[in-house]
Amino acid sequence: MKIPKDKIKVHIICVDGTFVQGYLHVPQGLRLSDFLNNDKESFVVVTKARFSNLKELPFNLNKELFKSPREIVILNKLTIKWLEEIEKYEQGA
Repeated sequence: MKIPKDKIKVHIICVDGTFVQGYLHVPQGLRLSDFLNNDKESFVVVTKARFSNLKELPFNLNKELFKSPREIVILNKLTIKWLEEIEKYEQGA
C-alpha cells in the first residue's frame, strides 16, 4: 500500500558543514518537525539532492560523485544540524 506524501523542498546543513538541497517526502498531514522527530526512523531519504561545501569524508569515496544531483540519498538524522523548509508541494498540486 502506497502512503500519499507531500514533497517538501529543503535546505539542510550537516554537522560537518556540508550543505544539501533537495526534497523530503513526508506522509500527508504530518508536520515536518514530527516527521524528523520520529525516533523509529534513523534516516531520511532526500531526492534530487545537490551538495555543496562537501567536507573530507572519513571513508574512501570519490567527491566527484556529488558534483551532479543525486536521485536518492539516504541521510542519517544525526548528521542534520539545521533544516529549513523552502517550499511544499502537496500531492495532486
